Amino acid sequence: MPMDTPYLTAILADDEPAITEGLASLPVWEELGISVASTARSGPEALEKILSLRPDFAIMDIMMPGMTGLEVLEKLEEASAGTDIIILSGYNNFDYARKALRFQAKAYLLKPVDADELRETLAALRKKRIKEGAAVTRISRSTLNDLAEGKLLDTATATAMLTSGPDGLSDGVCFAMIFSFSAPAKEGTLSALERATDDIKRVIWSKDPRTIRGIFGISERTPFEIAEDCLRRLDEEGLPLPRIAIGSTTPRPGEISASFSRAAMALSYQLYDEKGRIFTSDMIAAIPPEYKPADSDVDPLVSCIIADDREGIRSFSGSFIKTLLGKTLPPPNYVYSITNWLIREIGKRLNVLISGASLLPDAPDITKFRTIPALEEGLTALFCRIAAYISAVYGKEEAEKRLAGENGDPIIQKMIEYIDSHSEEQIRLEDVAELINLSPSYAAIYFRKKMGTTLREFMLRRKMEDARKLLMEKDASVTDIAYELGYHDYRSFSRAFKNITGITPSEFQDKNLV
Repeated sequence: MPMDTPYLTAILADDEPAITEGLASLPVWEELGISVASTARSGPEALEKILSLRPDFAIMDIMMPGMTGLEVLEKLEEASAGTDIIILSGYNNFDYARKALRFQAKAYLLKPVDADELRETLAALRKKRIKEGAAVTRISRSTLNDLAEGKLLDTATATAMLTSGPDGLSDGVCFAMIFSFSAPAKEGTLSALERATDDIKRVIWSKDPRTIRGIFGISERTPFEIAEDCLRRLDEEGLPLPRIAIGSTTPRPGEISASFSRAAMALSYQLYDEKGRIFTSDMIAAIPPEYKPADSDVDPLVSCIIADDREGIRSFSGSFIKTLLGKTLPPPNYVYSITNWLIREIGKRLNVLISGASLLPDAPDITKFRTIPALEEGLTALFCRIAAYISAVYGKEEAEKRLAGENGDPIIQKMIEYIDSHSEEQIRLEDVAELINLSPSYAAIYFRKKMGTTLREFMLRRKMEDARKLLMEKDASVTDIAYELGYHDYRSFSRAFKNITGITPSEFQDKNLV
C-alpha cells in the first residue's frame, strides 16, 4: 500500500449474523479502500471493539442485546472515540433518528440497507475524514499477524505504519508478548490490557479468540514487570488470567517475528510448569537434547501391549518420558516430537493387528496434553486402548502368531489371504483348493498338518475375529454384522460366536464398549 493512501477501517455490529455477513460481503469496502476490522453481536461487544480497535467507521444496529445502539453512542461520546457512527434501524421513526443524531451519529439508515445509499454515505464521510486529516495510516490485524509470523515481505511499510503518529511505536528496540487464554477471552480483556500498558508505546491486537498479541517498546518497566501488571489488572477487573510469554528484544519492529517465535517457544514451557503464568525466552534450553529415537527399544512396550499388561504399559510410558527429559529440560516441541515418533513406531509394529481399527490417527495431536503428567497419562491411555482391542479381538496367543507371520509357508499364506479377503462369503473348500492347485482332500490335509487345526475351524475363527472387530465399533448393530459376515439370520451368527468366544455378541459388546 502506498504510504500516501489512508488506511481506513470499519466495524459492523448487529445481533443477527446474517446482517453483518451480508454487509461485509458488499463491494463498497474494496471500492472505498476500507477494511472491515471486526464484527460484534451485542452492544457491549461493539463498545469494547470500537474503544480498543478505534475504527474510522462503525455501522451499528440501533437495537442490540446488552446495550442499545443509542447507549453505545452515548458512551462513545463520553470517551471521545473519534469513530464515525452509522446507525441502522428497522424502524422509520423520527424520534430514533433525532436521538441518534443528537449523540453525534453521522447517518441513520433503514434496513434492509440499500447498497448505493451506504456507498454514498461512506464516500462522503471518507472524503471528510481524509480532508480533515482524521484518517491515519493504520496497520490491519491481518498485516500485524503476517508481520508477527514472518510472512510479510514488505516489512518497511509495516514498520512505517507502526511508528507513524504520536501514539506509534518508536523505530527502535522492541519485544513481543503473547497472551494465551484457556478459553475464548471475555469482552473487555483487550481494553484492560491496553489500560494496564497505557504508559508504554505498544500495539496490542487479538490474533484469535484465545490469543492476544502485543509489540512493546522499551520503557522504565521491565518486560516481566509489564506482564505482572497485565495479570494484576485483569485480576482486578474479574477477567480470566492468561499465560503470558515474553520474547527476546529485537532492534526494530520490522524484525519482530524473531521475538514472537521465541515467545511462542517460551509459552510451550508450560509443559513443565502447570501453574506458571509468565514464561520468558530465558527459559529456552540452550543445549540440544542428546536422546534420539535410535536409542529406544520399544520391544518391551510391544510385549506389554500384546499381553494386555496395563501396569507394564504405564511403567514404560513413565520411563520413556523421564528419559526424554534428561538432566536439563529440553524444548517441549522436542518432547512432543519424540513422543509422536513412539506412537507412529508402535502403529507400524502392530499394523497387522490394528489396521483399520482407527486406534491411531495419522497425525495424533498430543500437544493438547499441556503438562508432563497429562502427557504421560495420555500416552498410557492410548496404548492401553490398543492393548484392550488386541486382547478382545485376538487374545495374546493369536496376536503373537500374527506378528510372527503365521508359519511363513507360502501355500498357507496364500490360503489365509484368500480367506481374509472373502470373510463375508460362505467359502468352499473347493475354492481354496483350486487357488493353490491341490485337490480339496489334499488341501484340507496339508492345512491341518501345517496349522494344527482344520480349515473349517480356522475359517470360523477368522470370521469371528472380524466379528469382534466390527462389534467394537461404536453403535454397531449385531444383526447388521451377522449379515455382513454372510450369515442369513442372527441366531446362527450368535451361536457360532458363542462357540468360539464363550459369550454372545451382545455380551461381548457390553464387556468391551465403554
